[in-house]
Amino acid sequence: MAAGALPTVDLFIRAYHRDRAWLALALRAIRVHLRGHRRVVVVLPSASAGRMGDLAEQAGIDVAVHYCENWADDYLGQQVTKLHADHYTDADVIVHIDADQLFLAPCDVAQLFDGARVRVDYRATGGRPPGDGWGSCAADFFGQPLSWDLTVPPPLALPRHVYVALRAQCEQRHGVSMPAYALQRGADRFCEFALLRAQALLFAPDCCSWQEQHPLPQCHTFWSRRETPASIAARLPPSLQCAP
Repeated sequence: MAAGALPTVDLFIRAYHRDRAWLALALRAIRVHLRGHRRVVVVLPSASAGRMGDLAEQAGIDVAVHYCENWADDYLGQQVTKLHADHYTDADVIVHIDADQLFLAPCDVAQLFDGARVRVDYRATGGRPPGDGWGSCAADFFGQPLSWDLTVPPPLALPRHVYVALRAQCEQRHGVSMPAYALQRGADRFCEFALLRAQALLFAPDCCSWQEQHPLPQCHTFWSRRETPASIAARLPPSLQCAP
């Protein structure tokens, strides 16, 4: 990598067949508004094969589609897949977004960097309620209290070495693989993004620049459980209201 050049950056989206309409819109928003990344990596459970149409071909950007194992609880499956994102891309930095997160204004991945460090957001206060399973996930995993709330939703960018180190930490501390540990905890007591942030904070703090403001404010989170692309169309910029 040339001096002063940004690391290679890929976006990572773990979805399934019912996300199809959201995913199509998310890919369009990336094509229209995002610059500086290499490609979008989409990972789907094998059960979604043949049910997504030709989204990748229609996207107009570099999209790589991969398939992973099926999980009885696909929410937990999504969490675990994200912790293996480095298996699906060789990018230096991996940016997680969900299918219902849309870039609504021009954005460049250079915003993710503070010199050589990746900007990572957290909440100093006002986090999860006492006894919340997600809130205690990182402290339980690492065996020490954490004063920050690290359960902040994506987008989240981290260097690829964090994933390798986190999975190794799971084997060393808990004696099981990350998928097995996730099954022991269950989806309501397992937060993949809290674990990733905590791994970086505790063991690779110099690779990140920690801040309470999100580095990609142009990326807006919708709520696919109660909204559809059609229901939020009037709130989108004209560039995303037209046909692809």
